[in-house]
Amino acid sequence: MCRWTFFSLLLLALSPLRAAAAEPFELRDGDRVVFLGSTIIEREQRYGYWETALTKQWPDRNITFRNIGWSGDTVWGEARAAFDTSKEGYQRLVQLTLSLKPTVIFICYGTNESFDGVTGLPRFRTQYNKLISDLAPTRARIVLMAPPMFEEEKWRAGAFEKCRRDLEAYTGAIRQIADANRALFLDELCYRYGTPTWTDDGMHLTTLGYYRTSANLLNALHVPNPESNKRVELDGLNLQRLVQTVLPNSPVPRTDSGWVGDLHSEVSICATGLKAGKFWLQIDGKRVHTTDVISWANATPEARGRLLRKPSAGQDAETWMYCSPPIVIVTEGPALDQAEKLRQTIVEKNRLFFHRYRPENETYLFGFRKQEQGQNAKEVPQFDPLIERLEKEIARLRKPVAHTYQLVPAEK
Repeated sequence: MCRWTFFSLLLLALSPLRAAAAEPFELRDGDRVVFLGSTIIEREQRYGYWETALTKQWPDRNITFRNIGWSGDTVWGEARAAFDTSKEGYQRLVQLTLSLKPTVIFICYGTNESFDGVTGLPRFRTQYNKLISDLAPTRARIVLMAPPMFEEEKWRAGAFEKCRRDLEAYTGAIRQIADANRALFLDELCYRYGTPTWTDDGMHLTTLGYYRTSANLLNALHVPNPESNKRVELDGLNLQRLVQTVLPNSPVPRTDSGWVGDLHSEVSICATGLKAGKFWLQIDGKRVHTTDVISWANATPEARGRLLRKPSAGQDAETWMYCSPPIVIVTEGPALDQAEKLRQTIVEKNRLFFHRYRPENETYLFGFRKQEQGQNAKEVPQFDPLIERLEKEIARLRKPVAHTYQLVPAEK
């Protein structure tokens, strides 16, 4: 068992978020989910790991997502003001959210506000409560997310301990606001063990950071873990057909150093009734792996199942896990390909929606210079059918399909 897997299991065992009394969060058929907040929310649309994790969790339900995060924003809507006042920026924030008719709103503020220190807490509380009140006409279920904790390894702003304490104080305030408004509170998602770091500057998540926190997001929501459906038991050379209840996670993004960290898998294979030799694993008739299966035929507690994965830079060519009977983890295949295609389609949908509600030349189209290019504003709604087409593709890709698994003797 790799180090990350061990710590992940330990965390799940100890974390109060997975307590038996916790009520699982659930997205319902027809839900319209809005992500609202500052940089951490806006950047998520570039990677799509959070949205993908939630989308594939309920493959038979029609759920739409809209990301209206804005880098540098606050609960006052200051970053959305553009050439206007923060009051007008806040009005845009509320009006846009209401126009989307959300049934669920994930809100993540507090990072930028925390730099005002503890003296700014009363003002922050007042405005955050006002935001929730102004969004009340939606009757949406509200989820308040704690801002990610600053990361000392990459911190560049100085006075790290003070900034960390201030952010913790704001996180505590958000928890109290959630309780007062009967909203769900999610503690910060960046609990982690070992390396590498999850941010590029101590504050903003990297691709790997969003990947890691997508699993933590599901844990924090107490969503049941569907990984148990991914085991295929093969008896000799007989063919096995499997339909997973949900798609596997997207492949782990590599860091600059090539470090992968944990294992993403198509399925786990448990094979019995085999003679010693080499075999191809075929998925839907396509060869995926070949391996020496002497260890598969030996089901003693000391048996070694070879963990099939392409080694990263600095890693041994082989990694071992101990189990009985031995299990081979398959790290490529059509289900993984489908999961990654789903994520990429979500990212493209988000890109189009971003340009739909935030056109780059907005001042010329709708602002005080619209007399110059305002005639082109009619083209902005043309994004809608493109987004709708991608929503249909997402609906198709989120549903697992059946695959067949078989071991066949390798040619000598």
